[in-house]
Amino acid sequence: MKGIFKKIFGSKSKSDYDARSVIRPSKDAEAFWQSVYDARTTYYEEHIGSFPEDILKLPSMIGVWPGGGLYVMSADKLGQDLWVYTTFGMTNSDMPANATMTDSEVETDDQGRVVRQTGTLKAKEQAESPGGTAGYGYEMLVITRENVDWPLGFMQWTVNAEILNDVGILKRVEDYNGLTVQEIQVAEGDLVNVLISKARQPLPLGVDLPNGRMDLLVATVITDDEMEWSMENGRDALLDKLIAAGVGQVSERGRKSILQG
Repeated sequence: MKGIFKKIFGSKSKSDYDARSVIRPSKDAEAFWQSVYDARTTYYEEHIGSFPEDILKLPSMIGVWPGGGLYVMSADKLGQDLWVYTTFGMTNSDMPANATMTDSEVETDDQGRVVRQTGTLKAKEQAESPGGTAGYGYEMLVITRENVDWPLGFMQWTVNAEILNDVGILKRVEDYNGLTVQEIQVAEGDLVNVLISKARQPLPLGVDLPNGRMDLLVATVITDDEMEWSMENGRDALLDKLIAAGVGQVSERGRKSILQG
């Protein structure tokens, strides 16, 4: 993890990150929230890898997604030298969000670390989640072969799109057998195309949490011609080709297109 994203996103010790950091209406609701969190943690540890100490918190989501954040994990359970970047909390029992932040201002110190964030929390209508799902119904993953920064930019796009704009990513993936998104800005002057699909084996697929089903969605970087090909032939067909070519759902920036032989 490069330090700059800790400064931009802010970090918090995993040992301090539990049900007490989220305001809930009753002890029963708090205990249920924690049971969901613990079940998800266990699933990740069994199928992906060990958690780092720090969870990355997005300042714009304080009060909106208080029990959520991003993790960068060494994914030793998936394979050697693989890294997983993941949302962690989209399936919380208090999701979908029922608030949004307006007039947000972030104050940083001379090292770029967030020291204060202010804004106005406003109530919003809770988005409708797919039936039987936990929260938004999914956690989003990016899998790479090296520890880099750009997937965190994609994760921020994901969280903003879902929690602030209620785009319903899981429903779109299910309706269209995958979702392609073109030119997502992941850093200044850095754009990626992605294919978002449900995880396929040998990756873990998801699990039933106490509050409903959690699917794992995986965003895979694709080339311009792969993007165009998927528009005519289908997103699921593109994923089939990526798997057959040995790329699978691992993102490799700058790789050769699978359509070029």
